[in-house]
Amino acid sequence: MPAIRTVMITMPLIFRDLITELMAGHRSLDLVGRLDTREGLEERLPPLAPDLILIGLRREEGDEIGLSLVSLLPNAKVIAFSSDGRHAFVHHMQPQRTVLSDVSPQMLIDAILGS
Repeated sequence: MPAIRTVMITMPLIFRDLITELMAGHRSLDLVGRLDTREGLEERLPPLAPDLILIGLRREEGDEIGLSLVSLLPNAKVIAFSSDGRHAFVHHMQPQRTVLSDVSPQMLIDAILGS
């Protein structure tokens, strides 16, 4: 099965390593882009043709950026990671989002693989 073309936006490098390790044995991720800023996303993302976009939300930020990415690349799965300082949340973006609070490793794998 081909690797999942993945772009990470404004996410710490440790997340790349953790998610790659988590996916080992399930499906590999091909990191085709790592963007440290959100400037020019509308121009920078389409040529990368990602299957999966992982984006870190800033403190107090809503998931509007994730929803705009769904509009920009409707065939890509967008998963946004946020934190309130005590809990981590995963927002699985589609035209309607799903919030995975108290997310387990298996829930994250399922969100990435579409299970």
